[in-house]
Amino acid sequence: MSDMGRRSRHAESPLARREFLSALGRAAAGSIALSTLPPWTRAALAAVGPVPELIERNEWPEHWETSLTALGRSCITSNERFFVRSHFPVPKLDPTAWRLEVKGLVQTPLTLTLAALREPPVRETTATLECAGNGRGLYALPSTSGTQWEYGAVGNARWGGVRLSDVLERAGVKPEAKHVWFEAADRATLPSVPPFLRSIPIEKAMKDVFLAHSMNQVPLPRLHGAPLRAVVPGWFGMASTKWVTAIRLEAAPSDNHFMVKGYRYNYPDVDPTQTEPVEDLRVKSVITRPLEGATLPVGRVRIQGFAWAGHAGLRRVEISTDAGATWRPAGFMGDTEPGAWRTWATEIEVLSPATITVLARATDAAGEPQPPQARPNGSGYANNSIQQVTFRVAA
Repeated sequence: MSDMGRRSRHAESPLARREFLSALGRAAAGSIALSTLPPWTRAALAAVGPVPELIERNEWPEHWETSLTALGRSCITSNERFFVRSHFPVPKLDPTAWRLEVKGLVQTPLTLTLAALREPPVRETTATLECAGNGRGLYALPSTSGTQWEYGAVGNARWGGVRLSDVLERAGVKPEAKHVWFEAADRATLPSVPPFLRSIPIEKAMKDVFLAHSMNQVPLPRLHGAPLRAVVPGWFGMASTKWVTAIRLEAAPSDNHFMVKGYRYNYPDVDPTQTEPVEDLRVKSVITRPLEGATLPVGRVRIQGFAWAGHAGLRRVEISTDAGATWRPAGFMGDTEPGAWRTWATEIEVLSPATITVLARATDAAGEPQPPQARPNGSGYANNSIQQVTFRVAA
């Protein structure tokens, strides 16, 4: 089934007036795909202007997935097309009143305003963020907990801000500080639910972690963590805490629910007390052209997509049109930036009408290839199974 054929619940039943007005508001804000709505609704929403293609996996809190059509439009994912994953209701923070505290095992605790963090020099980095559950809906499991993402809970953006290492050096890191905790402003509606709090090792924090206040050269949008978020290159997206209000240095990692019990690889054959934490991105590629079910003319057919990996980086991408019996290399396009995905492309020649199934496989610089099928786990994390796309070539 093509990604354009996978629709939100709005495509299956008429919208009531209240739902329609809600959809109208979300469309104006760039939060749902126009193509997910019934024809009469699309006509009414057309007056709002162009609407990005986001698939609404969950209305509230927001779980919005980028369609493969939208994902393939640019190496940089625009803000309005970037996937959205919220654990709790999105907080509304006043940028002028907001403060960032740096505390814990530091020599000099700091309280920083957004204006102070925006003072030159503002640095930029390009980084790919992928939800740990991306591909959960594609695992061959009877059931998995969590949002049933397919391919589009991933995006690549240009982040502007300051290096976390610069802030920590200014505060002075005490020798006993081994972990950096990120406290955030989002909260559950029920007081019994623990807040979302993540930590990372001090070595990672001092290496390449970013505190971003802009996204693609505009102020960071509220949905993506305004006024300030962490960007942790090479790790799954849950590490890149949004709506950061405090950075705390501690001797031990966070004991928060989302560290100790959440975001762990719960494999069926592994003792639950020995589960590995979800951290590094797995090597992965996605095909954005052609789309599943497309019909193309006889001749040269361009196969294109993106590939990314964790700290090891990428080595190559290959495609196969014979179910993996043989592989041919694809070429990388554009510049290489640590932490950012690479665009890849190649062409095949089809001289007569046919149905073609193409596979894409990425391999990281350590020699680890994408598996035909990723190892299933109970929470559906890190599905980097090889993607395949079937399309027709007609005369």
